[in-house]
This record gives sequence, C-alpha cells and structure tokens, in this order.
Amino acid sequence: KYKRTKSRIMKLTMKAAYINKRPHIGQLSNDILVNNDKIPKVTAEDLNEHTVLVNIKASSVNIDDINVIQGSFLGGMPGMQSKSSYPLVVGSDFAGVVVAVGEKVKSVKVGQRVCGLNKLQSIIAGDSGTWAEYAPVPEKNIIVIPNDDISFPTAAASVMPLFVIQGLLDAGELSGNEKVVVIGASGGIGSLFVKVLRKLHPDLHIIGVCSTRNLEFVKSIGANDTVDYTKSSIEDIGMNIDRVFDLVGGEKSYVKSFDILRQKKGKYITCVGPIEWIGDEMLSFWGKVSWVCKILWKSILNLLPGKHPIYEMVVPTELKEGIFHFVFNNKIEASIEKVIPFNEDGVKEALKVVESHRAKGKIVFEIY
Repeated sequence: KYKRTKSRIMKLTMKAAYINKRPHIGQLSNDILVNNDKIPKVTAEDLNEHTVLVNIKASSVNIDDINVIQGSFLGGMPGMQSKSSYPLVVGSDFAGVVVAVGEKVKSVKVGQRVCGLNKLQSIIAGDSGTWAEYAPVPEKNIIVIPNDDISFPTAAASVMPLFVIQGLLDAGELSGNEKVVVIGASGGIGSLFVKVLRKLHPDLHIIGVCSTRNLEFVKSIGANDTVDYTKSSIEDIGMNIDRVFDLVGGEKSYVKSFDILRQKKGKYITCVGPIEWIGDEMLSFWGKVSWVCKILWKSILNLLPGKHPIYEMVVPTELKEGIFHFVFNNKIEASIEKVIPFNEDGVKEALKVVESHRAKGKIVFEIY
C-alpha cells in the first residue's frame, strides 16, 4: 500500500479523473484534471465486508455524470448532487476485473470480468468514482460479464442504458405486435433500446425520432421508420400509436405524443419528465416545485374515467442481471461513437461531445 523512498514513506497513487471544486454549469471540461500522482490508490485494505475492488478497464460518459458533478442533476434537486469533499473522483459506470472482495461477498470472485455502477440513481452522488484505475463497488451493484468475447468498452457502454431500459420495458408491458415511437433513438440509451426491442419483439413496429444525420443509423439498428425532428413532427406519424418512449423529455414531446397515442391502452413513458434535457441548467426553488407538480398532476390524470392514454415516469432503482445477460448472450452491442484514451485531453473531448447531446451512441474511455 505504501512505497518507501529514501526520505519518506509515500502512499501509492493511481490514475484518475477528478475535480478540486464544483464547476459552473458547462465548465466541467475546463476544471477536470487527469493524472496519476494525486489520488491515493484504492487497495483491498480499503474495502468493507460487502464491497468489491475492481481494476477498471473501461468507463463511459453519461450526461447524468456531468450533471451530478456540476450540481444540476434533475435541475439541482437537493441531496442528489456530488459531495463537497475534494478532490472528488468522478464517473459512475465501469467494466473491469475483480482484484479483491470483502469478507461477506458471495456472488463475485477474484479474477471475474464484471461491469456495473458504483452508485445507484437515488444515491448516485458518491465519492468512489469510476474514472480511475481502481474503484470500490458495492456487491449488489455488480454484474458478472458472462462471455469473454464481450469487450470492456462494450460492457461499460451497456451499463447505464440497460439500467434505464429495464424500467422502460417494465412500464411498456409490450406483447410484441405494437407500434411504438422512441424519441431520442440515436443516443446512448435510445440506440441500445431500439436494438433490444427488435431482438425481444421481431414483429414490433419501431419508429425512431432523431436528427437528419442519424436517420440511416437508426434504421440500421432496427427501426422500421424514422422521423427527422429537425424537419417534421411526430404528429406526422399519424394516429393509433401504442407506446411513446421519450428519452429526451419536455412538454412539447408530451403534448404531441398524446395526439398520436391510442385513446385506449396507449401509453407515454419517459425517463426524463416535463423538462427537456433537465440538468442543463439549475432550476429555481419554484422551478423544482413545478417540475414535481407536473409529474404528479399527469399521474393523477391517469385516474380519470374514460378512454385516454396513460402517463408514466420511469425511475430506475436497481441493476437487474437478466437484461444484461440477455443482451450479452445475444451479442447485442451498445453503439459506441468513439473510444477515447484516458488522459486529460481525451476526457475534455468526451465531456464536450456528451454535453452537446449530439453523440451517436456512447463515448467510452479505455483505462489501462
């Protein structure tokens, strides 16, 4: 754990991406640091009895990572932002190799290839970030990678999407013959969601909503039809849509979706809520109240008698092994726009791409 030099005993360090202060919104790429001589190396001696030490091989960049770090997650909801103790290692998902386990760990063994999250959504603001060579991870947040031919970047890129996708599938309650719309079909979550839907339900009619440059990409991953949101509206799709899965959010998408959904048994499902790209800015106190009230009001409207579409806000709470093994065993790969070296220039580049909301698939670091 310690390296002895001629003049002192110095604790070993590890390569990591970290911040020394909370950045202003949009300024994380200017404030983040990446080096190998500042952050103490995590070792087996740092584990508690239910924790696993993972040698991180790959990690992806999620927009929620950025929002948590800058304190704007869900518009700045209290209790869900990064802690104020610095330096703070950042990042939430990972793929790597188990190098040590706590005394009471049962489901994971040293040497296994694994992936997962260091924290779950409700407690994502933690201090054991995964943009580092090593990270301690709770046993319950780890998925064993079943196949050796799944690369670490692919596994890491799958984690956050599958965390959300499981909730979307549970809420969707699809039989397999429906007509569905996926808003945000070319993004990191949406692109894998389209692939999973196609594999699970070969007869499903999938309409992907994306920008002009991603139309062919979305068709290539399984969509039957596409809508270019820069030139047309989802209202042009027509009536009798069974499900709308909204991965972008906003009142405009919600209102237009209700115009095309079946009045009986139609369902609008979102993992974002009534503000598009929530996290891009801090909400005022009343803005936060308004966001919560809109979700509650839409949920109350579900109880009204008569025929009308249903609104559902999905809040993922746990990693489920089944969806991971389904994806890995069927060789459904998350779409990766770019694998970037884990250095300061690479991290800054990745952050800027993800902040633009224009990534086609995931941005991943290789950490070796």
